[in-house]
Amino acid sequence: MMTKKVVCQNSNVRLQTISEVAKSLNVEQYVLRFWEEKFPQINPIKRRGRRLYSQVDIDTLKYIKYLLYDRGYKIKGVQQELSKTNSANSNSDQQEVNVQVLTKLLSDMLDLRDSLLKKINGV
Repeated sequence: MMTKKVVCQNSNVRLQTISEVAKSLNVEQYVLRFWEEKFPQINPIKRRGRRLYSQVDIDTLKYIKYLLYDRGYKIKGVQQELSKTNSANSNSDQQEVNVQVLTKLLSDMLDLRDSLLKKINGV
């Protein structure tokens, strides 16, 4: 199955599908879905039933995998570690990504509207 790469043209934001992320991390997709349930720091955009992960999400997933697989942490330990990290860092990175993604979506919608108007008007 081919995956659609979603790239924001107006920014450096690249969103990846769950299959792309699973492949790059060498874990199954169900593992990523499980981690989403256990770690609220992972917040993929869900569009038309598809999960799209930002680089911030992917970096968090890599860190979770490292703690679980390489360092031998349990889920609870990873949750505590991420809580410490989050309290030290603000969510400004995630907010910035969200703003960039929303800006791109708005731009795409406006382009689509313009394209449809041209077709309707026969231009």
